[in-house]
Amino acid sequence: MKSMKFKSILVSLILGLGAAAANVGAAVLTFDSLTKFGAYGDGEALLDSMSANGQSLSYQESGFLVTLTTPNAPAGAAHFGDGTYEPQTFNWHDGFENGANSFVTLTRVDGGRFNLVSFNYYTDQSALSADGKPVGVLQDWGTWDTKLNGISELRLGSGAYNELDNINVENISAVPEPGILPLLLSGLIVVAGARRRRR
Repeated sequence: MKSMKFKSILVSLILGLGAAAANVGAAVLTFDSLTKFGAYGDGEALLDSMSANGQSLSYQESGFLVTLTTPNAPAGAAHFGDGTYEPQTFNWHDGFENGANSFVTLTRVDGGRFNLVSFNYYTDQSALSADGKPVGVLQDWGTWDTKLNGISELRLGSGAYNELDNINVENISAVPEPGILPLLLSGLIVVAGARRRRR
């Protein structure tokens, strides 16, 4: 009986430790640092939050990367920003200029996992996938609000255009909050000590 009680306490502590190790920090990617109707890439000046690598162009915000990859565009031609239909949404892919089979990905800078809560879009037949698994096709405008948990990459396939805004994400941290781990470990030590005294 005592052994079962100790095991249940131990399991509770381990579960608590696991929950503490999976802390979540929310962020909304608004792209407010970008200039409305500006063009970036393909010879245009890049911001400090951007980087170009061959036929890809990346933008960083709040620990996340939005990357446009253009395998069939001329070298160095990857660009986004022009041709937007609404202010501050930004066209992350123009199929006419960036070429066919281009795609846009959302990842964490450190390559870790995250939860996708929602985002606004205005697209033309963009196939949406998470970690390589199809999850839908986006057409016209709207809000994607089907939560995708624990993913490492969100990808929008080629369409005539991909406008995105207000990407609501939860950054899953593998590191417990300061003070949580010592607290849980001290609780485990107290339980173990109490069990010893009962013997």
